[in-house]
Amino acid sequence: MKIKVYLSLLISLFTWATPLLPAWVAGTGSTAAAASITGFTLVNADTDTDLFALTPGIVLDLATLPTRNLNIRADTDLPLPGSVVINLSGAQTRNETQNFAPYALFSDFMGDYFPWAPPVGSYSLLATPFDDPDGTGTSGAPLTLSFTVVNSVGGITSFTLVNADTDTDIQTMTSGMTLTLASLPTANLNIRANTTPATVGSVSFDLTGAQTYSGIENLAPYALFSDLNGDYTAWRPVGGTYTLTATVFDAVQGGGTQGSGLTISFVVVAPPLPVRLTAFLAEPLGPGAVQLRWNTATEEQNKEFVVQRSGDGQKFINLAHLPGHGNTTLPQAYQYADKQLPANLSKLYYRLQQVDVDGTSTYSPVRVVTVEPGATAAKLQAFLATTADGLVHYAFTGPVSGHEQVVLYSIMGQRLGQFPVDTDGTGTVPIAGLPAGTYVLHLDNADGRYAGRFVLQ
Repeated sequence: MKIKVYLSLLISLFTWATPLLPAWVAGTGSTAAAASITGFTLVNADTDTDLFALTPGIVLDLATLPTRNLNIRADTDLPLPGSVVINLSGAQTRNETQNFAPYALFSDFMGDYFPWAPPVGSYSLLATPFDDPDGTGTSGAPLTLSFTVVNSVGGITSFTLVNADTDTDIQTMTSGMTLTLASLPTANLNIRANTTPATVGSVSFDLTGAQTYSGIENLAPYALFSDLNGDYTAWRPVGGTYTLTATVFDAVQGGGTQGSGLTISFVVVAPPLPVRLTAFLAEPLGPGAVQLRWNTATEEQNKEFVVQRSGDGQKFINLAHLPGHGNTTLPQAYQYADKQLPANLSKLYYRLQQVDVDGTSTYSPVRVVTVEPGATAAKLQAFLATTADGLVHYAFTGPVSGHEQVVLYSIMGQRLGQFPVDTDGTGTVPIAGLPAGTYVLHLDNADGRYAGRFVLQ
C-alpha cells in the first residue's frame, strides 16, 4: 500500500515540475519544437572561425573579407534540436538539411566547414528547426534574413622581383627601373603582383618587349611565370626593354568583374652575349613541322646551340644540339626542322641556348609559332631535360594497355635496353655512360610501331 502512495506522489511531482524544465530535457516529440533559430553567423571556411553575425539587409563586400571561402551557420537557442533545414534563394539556390551541429548552410565535417564562394547578388536565407532528424517532426520558430553580396574587386598595388632559386623577395619594382642581372643574386627570377585584397579571383599578366608572355594566375602568390605552392618558376630574362601589365578579376581565369590594374616599364641589362645573334626566325613548315633559322655576325668560344621547345612558354625541353663555329668574325647561318610536334597543341614556343666552350650559356628571345591545322603529331617523343639528369624522357600519346615496353637502340640498331611503359604513356630511360651519338626509342603495341629519336652530345 505504501508503495502505491509513494509512486502516486512521484507522478504528481513530475507532472508539476515538467513545465519548469527546458524543453530539450523534459519534452519528447513536439515539445522539442520550442527550439528557435536565433541568428546567422558568417564563417571563414579556411580557418573554421566566425567572422561576424549577419544582420537583416547586410551588404557583404568580398573585397574586404579575409577570404572568399565562406559558409553560414544557423544558430539555435537549444543545443541539440533534431535537425535544421536551411534554404537559400536569390543569386544562388541551395537547400540543406543538417542533423548535427554546427548547422552550416554548405555543410561541414565535424566542424571543418566546407567552402562557399558566393556569387555577387541578392539573397534570402531561411532556417527552420525541427524536433526530429531530416526536417521531420514539429517545427520550431524559423528565421528569415535578406542580404546582398557585392565585390569592389580590388586591384594591383605593386610588383615584387623574386629570387626563384630561394623563393624570397629581392626588391619592389618601379616603373622605369633598370635591372642589371650582374648585380642581382641570381638570373633566375620571377615577378609577383601584389593585390588588395590579398586574395582575389584571378590576375591576368601581359609581358611585352624583349620577351613576350601572357598568363593567368588563380591562386596566390600571383606570379608572372607561375609557381607551385610558393615555389616560383624560374625566368631568365634576356636584355632589353619590357612592359608589364597585371589586372585583377573577381572570378577565376580572368572572368567576372575587372578590377584595377597596374602597368610598369623596365629595362633588363644582361651580360654581353659571346655570340652576336643577328636573326632568329621560327615558322610553320607545312602541316606537322616547324622550321627554325638563325644567323650570327660573329662568334667567340661558341661550342654549340641547343634548340629548345615549350608547350607553355615556361618549361622547355632540348630538341637538338648544333655545333657552333668556335671563334669567327664571319657571318654564319643555322637551321633546324622540328618534325616531331607534340599532340593537341596549336601554339609552340622556341628558344636557343648558346653554350660556350667553358660551359656557360645564354638564351635567345622566345619565338612563338602557330602550328598549321592538319599537322600529324608524332605519338612517341623522346627528349632530354634542359638540366642533365642522366635520363631521356619520353611521352607516348597513343593508347596504352599497360603491357608495352620501350626499347632503346643505337643508330646502328644495337639493342641497349628494354623498359616498361608507365600507364600514362610517360617515363624515363637511363642513358648515363652512353657515348655521344644518335639513339632511337621504339614502342610496339596493337596499333603499330612507333619511334622517337634523340641526340647525345
